[in-house]
Amino acid sequence: MPPRLLLRQQRVGPIAMSYFAIAYSLINSAGFPLIAGKTAAAQAAFGTQMQALAAQITWLLPLPQNPGTLGGFVQWRAYGFLAIVFPAWALLSAAGATRGDEGKGLVETWLASGLSRTRYLTARGAAFACVSGLALGAGGIATWIGGIVGSSPLDPARVLESSISLWALTLSCYGIALLLSQQTLTYRSAAGASACVLLVLFLLDSLQRSVSPSPLVGRFSVFSLNDRTTALAPSGQFDVAAVLILLAVALVTGTAAALAFQRRDLEAGLVRVRRHARTAHAPARNVLLGIPILRGLWQRRLSVAAWTAGASALAAFIVAIINGAAGLFTKTPSLQPFLRGLGGEVHVALLGLIWFALAQTLLSILAITYVWRWADEDTNGMLELQLSQPVSRVSVTFERAAELLVTLVVVTFVSSLVVMLVASANHITVGAGSMLLATVLLIPFALTFAAVGAVLAGFRPRLAVGVPATVSIASYLLFQLAPAFRWPAWVADLSVFQLYGTPLVQPVFVGGLVAMLVVVIAGFSVAGGLMLRREVGA
Repeated sequence: MPPRLLLRQQRVGPIAMSYFAIAYSLINSAGFPLIAGKTAAAQAAFGTQMQALAAQITWLLPLPQNPGTLGGFVQWRAYGFLAIVFPAWALLSAAGATRGDEGKGLVETWLASGLSRTRYLTARGAAFACVSGLALGAGGIATWIGGIVGSSPLDPARVLESSISLWALTLSCYGIALLLSQQTLTYRSAAGASACVLLVLFLLDSLQRSVSPSPLVGRFSVFSLNDRTTALAPSGQFDVAAVLILLAVALVTGTAAALAFQRRDLEAGLVRVRRHARTAHAPARNVLLGIPILRGLWQRRLSVAAWTAGASALAAFIVAIINGAAGLFTKTPSLQPFLRGLGGEVHVALLGLIWFALAQTLLSILAITYVWRWADEDTNGMLELQLSQPVSRVSVTFERAAELLVTLVVVTFVSSLVVMLVASANHITVGAGSMLLATVLLIPFALTFAAVGAVLAGFRPRLAVGVPATVSIASYLLFQLAPAFRWPAWVADLSVFQLYGTPLVQPVFVGGLVAMLVVVIAGFSVAGGLMLRREVGA
């Protein structure tokens, strides 16, 4: 395959990830003196505080080494977070390289032109290795420049070592996802299966960081292998053996994926499950399949249950660690900016900031996955099948919105009930009225992303997922970084998360609520109009 065409097929991901790596690395490295202070004593005190804070979030990031130094802070805060973002990009790219292209008919076209299956998969993998390396290289250069700006230059060799370790982790996750994609049938199922496996590996790494003595099984996680490299931190190390193991995992899984691709049929799994189903000549007797909205909920009942269970588990975990975090924030004056000036009980303020910020992120991802499905149905024939029933095009748009609305209600209210129960068990008093209000306002927030995505799905389907996802990620980072770097209030107001506010501890931000409702109503109305005016699949 021509390199130009390979890069054109996956140009959006590398550009977005390069911008993200550059911005996030530069902010953390150049902004270090602003949050840690410019004297050695201030930075040492800051390092002690960060060490205590890191002990509360070992489930997310590894424990830092010397976070009172620029190198230790960047290794922990910047490269630790990038070690989550880049594997997520890898699994989406791997799923797209197989099931995504197969669903569009591109793989069949290339194979018909004489390209072998092994060469096709190798070319896609090599292209991803190149673009991911360039994105991490750009982030490493930004880290080095940020150190110069902050008057604490970093050793370029150490920056390179940390970037190489992260690159090896990214490639290993790509290989794992590529292998898993050989068994699934669609892009969504490939991405979902890969996400589940990588999440398990991440949780094993989190477990061995958080539990003492650490379980042996957690040390075999690819994320744990990446944690062994702490090159940027003073007295840190570059674990060559761990990096070689990660590259070996990428090579072995990639080779196994190529062999599996050779043996399976297109649009089929490697192992075919034979189903002995009797021939049916009558429509299904399930009455739910004939009721608008309920039919979609029934078809996606397992997905709704999974989202609800995952959100509830995360809610229980966050509430369980609130007590320890509250004690740390009470004893550490320098952490007060993270509380954003919220008064009242520290436990409740942290609950409003931590859990509801995560809930907003989860629900925005849920809304974007629905937009992803809407855009996909436009090309895979599902929308055409729906319209042949016949039903009006506008009714399809609003049925989609109503189905998502019911899903959001289920996920938000069940997880909030879990928050109340776990908070009560941990002696944290949360007002039922405030919790209900904060929960209800999550729904228009998530629908805002869905409305924007619905418009893009009817106008430019290729942008339907990328634009809302980029806005969501950028808004979350802006919401989290603004208080840490003491940016002006107007900078934080650029985040969509500001529209939601903190209704658990403060009055409702009426302006933000009105803005969200306007976007939701206008967005789905425009989406319905676009559905009427264009051809399916165009």
